[in-house]
Amino acid sequence: MTPITDIFNLTIPNISVESLILFFVIIFVTYIIRSIFVYIIDQKLIVLAERTKTEFDDLVLKASKAPLGYLILLHGFYFAIITLQLPDEIGILNIAGITHNAYVMILSFILLYFVFKLIDVLGHLIYSITENTESKLDDQIAPLVVKSLRIFVITLGVLFILNNFGYNIASLLAGLGVGGLAFALAAQDTVSNLFGSFTIFSDKPFQMGDWIGINDFEGTVEDVGFRSTRIRRFDQAQVTLPNSQFIKNGVVNYSAMQKRRIKFNLGITYGTTSAQIGEVVDGIKQIIKEDHRFDHNFYMVHFTDFGDYSLNIFIYCFTKTTVWDEFLLIREDFNLRIMRLLEELGVEIAFPSQTLYIEKV
Repeated sequence: MTPITDIFNLTIPNISVESLILFFVIIFVTYIIRSIFVYIIDQKLIVLAERTKTEFDDLVLKASKAPLGYLILLHGFYFAIITLQLPDEIGILNIAGITHNAYVMILSFILLYFVFKLIDVLGHLIYSITENTESKLDDQIAPLVVKSLRIFVITLGVLFILNNFGYNIASLLAGLGVGGLAFALAAQDTVSNLFGSFTIFSDKPFQMGDWIGINDFEGTVEDVGFRSTRIRRFDQAQVTLPNSQFIKNGVVNYSAMQKRRIKFNLGITYGTTSAQIGEVVDGIKQIIKEDHRFDHNFYMVHFTDFGDYSLNIFIYCFTKTTVWDEFLLIREDFNLRIMRLLEELGVEIAFPSQTLYIEKV
């Protein structure tokens, strides 16, 4: 093994003046070629912007400009270093190996950078497609696709670099396969959440901003990811639910309602006559019939029960609106009109009570 002190005793190789001049000339010419290339790309972008209506070709050229410029500089510097005619080894340093490895490393990073730029162009294209759809849930697909593609490209790039540095990729992948089995067993919940996200994006049980209910949670959907979905409750607390819950449990989408239901029993006192009960039933039906905010295709108002302390009239109808505020306003107005009707007919609303009769002896 060569002592560390030998590193400080390295002899600098003799480089001719002609080689140095050629070295700097190549670098200078490389910068000129890169400047010409950038100028041509910029002019091409101006022409395409005037002739074409789509942005796709412009984005591809913009994405290609910087990586190809770096690629020109890399090869210019590499050829310039070759013209110096350095020896393969200087002391313990393998100059040829270092130069080659540096070239492969920088080239790999430039290619990764170029592919990342193209992924951004593809992401922009996906964004433009999802914006034209009615579903708000599609807006979450674009960033997820871009992130997945980037992870995939980074993985391939790392494997490519390791392969060029002499590592056995086959044995590495085999080792990862054994370790991946153990990892998969430990990550069952993550896989389940991933399948849950696929279910959400494919079946589309809800969209962004929808009011949904699942288990004991209820609120509006704020974000859908690969692992979890965030819901904003009505008390403004945020709930993060694993996507696997949407496979195991049913989801109630209140925003998908076409109309909202009003259902309750109106209890009136036992002192009410049969004629008054008939007038109350007909009056409530007339209130629903005359209000255009109610769905007139189906509604029910019937005297149904002799309750413990009241005569019960069953009211069942639907409002056309599903907006919560509007629904509450309609229901409030409906209740007030029923109260006015009862006041006009001299009918009292019952409340929980008991009557005690004492027999005289």
